[in-house]
Amino acid sequence: MMYDMTVYESEDARNRDPADAERFDASCRALSAAGIEFGRVMCSSPDDITDPEASAIVAERGMGALPICIFQGVDISVGSYPSDQDLADFLDVPDGVLSVDRTKGPAMGNDLPPSCSCRPVR
Repeated sequence: MMYDMTVYESEDARNRDPADAERFDASCRALSAAGIEFGRVMCSSPDDITDPEASAIVAERGMGALPICIFQGVDISVGSYPSDQDLADFLDVPDGVLSVDRTKGPAMGNDLPPSCSCRPVR
């Protein structure tokens, strides 16, 4: 299944910062209860990473770069789990689901207004 967001993680990454891993797990449970899903891949080797951006980061920095969060092909966090604010904003989470409310729309996507709304000169 294809997701806009995928988090690549490892047991070593979870053990390195267990409090952040627990916070992220709780956020994932809240998102799932609200019907919001994204990819989570537990990696034991670089071969488990299918995203080109995440794969390039691991090739350069090693598995210690995990966790890596990719949104629409771009990394939004490396070496730590995405914050609740990032989850709320990038996944367009309704207010009240996570510990924070959404503050802005997704940073990616093709929903930017035209650069100029000028009329043509006659």
